[in-house]
Amino acid sequence: MSTAAPPEVAAQVTLFIDRDLWSRRLDAALREAGIPFVAHRQLFADDTPDVEWIAEVGRRGMVVMTRDQEIRRRPNELAAVRAARIHLFALTSGNLSAAETAALCTAAWPAIQRAVARHAAPAIFSITRGARVDWLKG
Repeated sequence: MSTAAPPEVAAQVTLFIDRDLWSRRLDAALREAGIPFVAHRQLFADDTPDVEWIAEVGRRGMVVMTRDQEIRRRPNELAAVRAARIHLFALTSGNLSAAETAALCTAAWPAIQRAVARHAAPAIFSITRGARVDWLKG
């Protein structure tokens, strides 16, 4: 069960693009679409443990987009997501090209905003190849 967040939350969403998802193509597509984002490499070293960057992203109030579906299965990382009270969106297709990933992420943007507005953090979602956003757990 999830408590709805205020409608103005959607207007304030900034994506944090995990290192496993970022590409120049995605960077360009997000900029072109006017989607606010911060790339992992802008804030953290490549080898920063997930639990560390998750905590900091939570402090900054950003929404995580990743290709790493295991975050929701690893007990310490799931605990970090819950403690940081973040919204996490994981792509379900790991074998997409950079162009396909960019198209998917920009297509899913409206659904991501709606999901953040409707579900209080912590919340974990999947993004399917068809840009459908599904709530998995809180």
